Amino acid sequence: MAAEEQQGETVSAIKQSALEENILAKGSNAYYFAHANKPTGPEWDGKEEPRLLSRSESHVGHRVTARSSFEYSKSNITSYAFLDGGKKVKLYIMLQGVGEKCTDSDIELDFTDSSLCLTVKNYKPDEPQILSFAKLAGEITTVSFRVKEDKIILTLLKAKDGEWHTINDKGIPDHEVV
Repeated sequence: MAAEEQQGETVSAIKQSALEENILAKGSNAYYFAHANKPTGPEWDGKEEPRLLSRSESHVGHRVTARSSFEYSKSNITSYAFLDGGKKVKLYIMLQGVGEKCTDSDIELDFTDSSLCLTVKNYKPDEPQILSFAKLAGEITTVSFRVKEDKIILTLLKAKDGEWHTINDKGIPDHEVV
């Protein structure tokens, strides 16, 4: 009798809900497939305020600062060159004499996987030079920079291979795909 009880407990432990059985049996064709994903985020603390879920550090040794989203609209650098080089995207920002006026510590990069903000301090007195993109054409993993005599070169490493026709995503295509 004890063996039958143990076997019954094992069967009931393996037995799942009808929803889980349906999903296991029919896979992505199951009627209840939309319920298959389980939430994997942190436990809710009961507060309605937004909170930071994670923070990522720059792995290239450059200073990354936390910046409010409203500052992304303060771009005063409007001229730059863009080059899609396969796995990398390069931006060439022409600033006359930037290599003499600024050091690496005057350059700040703030980026997420889909946004970018470059701030150049001490180029013009009392006015930092800013180039920012609230939404890039694709996801990036890291950004690095080099300061030359008359330009700053930003190198963005793409998260996925693919061609970028422009650096920013305005929601509507600015070109015709043939």
